[in-house]
Amino acid sequence: MSKEVVQSMNNVLEYQLFMNGKWSRGSSGKWMDVINPANSEVVARVPSGTETDINNAVISARKAFDSGVWSGKSVEERVKVLSNIAARIISQGERLGFLETLTTGGIIRRTVLADGKEVGFRFLTAAKTLEQLPRVEHQMAPGFFPMHSYVKHEPVGVCALITPWNLPMMLGGIKIASALAMGNTIVVKPASITPVTTLELAKIIHEAGVPPGVINVVTGPGSTVGSYLAGHPEVDRVSFTGSTEVGRRISHQGADSVKRIGLELGGKSPLIILDDADMDVAVNISLLAFLFHTGQACESGTRLFVPRAMQQELVERMIAQIRKLKIGDPLSPETDIGPVVSEQQLKTIMEYVEIGKKEGAVLAYGGTRLTGPEYDRGFFFEPTIFTNCTNSMKQVREEIFGPVQCVIPYDSVEEAIAMANDSPYGLGGGICSRNVGLAQKIAGRLRTGTVWINTWHVLRPDMPFGGYKQSGLGRESSYQGLMEFTEVKHICQSLVYDSRTTALSRLIGLDK
Repeated sequence: MSKEVVQSMNNVLEYQLFMNGKWSRGSSGKWMDVINPANSEVVARVPSGTETDINNAVISARKAFDSGVWSGKSVEERVKVLSNIAARIISQGERLGFLETLTTGGIIRRTVLADGKEVGFRFLTAAKTLEQLPRVEHQMAPGFFPMHSYVKHEPVGVCALITPWNLPMMLGGIKIASALAMGNTIVVKPASITPVTTLELAKIIHEAGVPPGVINVVTGPGSTVGSYLAGHPEVDRVSFTGSTEVGRRISHQGADSVKRIGLELGGKSPLIILDDADMDVAVNISLLAFLFHTGQACESGTRLFVPRAMQQELVERMIAQIRKLKIGDPLSPETDIGPVVSEQQLKTIMEYVEIGKKEGAVLAYGGTRLTGPEYDRGFFFEPTIFTNCTNSMKQVREEIFGPVQCVIPYDSVEEAIAMANDSPYGLGGGICSRNVGLAQKIAGRLRTGTVWINTWHVLRPDMPFGGYKQSGLGRESSYQGLMEFTEVKHICQSLVYDSRTTALSRLIGLDK
């Protein structure tokens, strides 16, 4: 690790709010502690923002947007700045990854080798996509009207980006890159327990050449400052990632002013193992689906549909593999699974485990908080597998957001597809099979925004991501994600200057 990173391990980091190109302690004078979930130590402090701070940030973003200091830049100018941001993020990937691990519990092997670089690639992909967008889409009007029509994609305006605690750098970076690419100004409200890497991104973005007021970051409780931001009258679009419950409230808040709303919400994603699947592949994908980031990913595959005759062997082999995994300090390169993000999340997981037991599911493995010198000060929970579940159980239907897998046996593929679709969610889904043609047909029948075949958690920056049903509204990443941050304008020009000879004039008698 670099000298700067090592120094960060020994100091409590202190951050401020970022507004109008400057750092500010905020109006309350109060601070919030950021906790390392591996040992409960305070690793950073950030201001506890207020509605006043949100208002100041929104005003800053509004002035910047109306001035055209960013929205008025050419595509080439924005591409250049976005590419600069990408290069700076990638060059600082080690420090960003370390801070992400320190505050979220994500294992360092992933955050340093993948997350930091991936966020940089997201900005680079946004730049490349913007560069390839047609400036104007010319479309001649049909029939006898002597007119020329074309379409323009223009920025929405001031965008509120409310980001989650599980993967704050990645998920925040996706929103920021898309909004900036299309010329918007933004106010970011990161999750109160994991705000550090968002503030670091703001610093990088400002230093890369984004003008003051274009990006603003206010930390604070979601129930107060986040809610106020979502309903602020000067905000034109809200992009939120988090629980379905909070997403519903944001939808209601935005309705009064008819805000543009984008929601990336919860999931309870189904993985269907077909009877021809290679057992080794099925084991690996089943584990990856629910253990990535200790189960704290919205698209986690936490409903595992298995042919009844295969259930026992698959689960036994999954358990054997779990026993080989190293659970512990996420800063250690040897660690495979880290802690969950907070004590509150740990309690939630434990509550759902008890619910599963009471509902009659069979606890095949895990189900307890880990104890001992390495674990007592952190929030560590065993990978947990329930078998003989039914699709109607509460723990099967509701999002747990932890390393808990619910195995559901089935007797026919049609039954598996029906149960997979029998959910209020529709974020992710998957199939494991040697029969690619059959897997493709099943993929087309799953009511989910993403379907993986013989893999999981692959979120390509050039492909859209989002959910059906109560998993959200709109898409993020790729061309579709950029378009979510635009308004579409049709411009229609008469090709005949003499109003007496235009077709519409004749229709209503104005040519007399």
